[in-house]
Amino acid sequence: MAFALLATACAGQWHSRSADKPLTHGELSSRALSIADDAHDPTLYSAFARALAKEGFTVVQRPPYHEDLEVSLSIARKPAGALALATLRSDGFFIEEAQAPLDCADAAEALASTLAVAQGTADFFRNSGTPQQKGLSGQ
Repeated sequence: MAFALLATACAGQWHSRSADKPLTHGELSSRALSIADDAHDPTLYSAFARALAKEGFTVVQRPPYHEDLEVSLSIARKPAGALALATLRSDGFFIEEAQAPLDCADAAEALASTLAVAQGTADFFRNSGTPQQKGLSGQ
């Protein structure tokens, strides 16, 4: 019990890392990507959708189907300032997260670029899903 509490207390912030071999536009376009606008910021949402498409993602205007991607766009208030957050999931399972200062003009582009070249995103595409999804399907 004490170990579980200690592990929880030590859990830090997620840090995305670039993939050793980033995905191509063709690979990124192979799965539909829905955007959940938890930020409720139409300007940020539109810029983010355009930036994702520019990176190669296939952005769709519908809820995600099984094994599709969904990215939740949100804003977090921190002592150092507001951050735009983009959390990528499939079937509710975490894949990757990106963050960028909201006060910078290219926050949407920074989020999209980070997700496109991230190791977690590459692992998801190249392994045909998350380990949790494979466990559910018996693979």
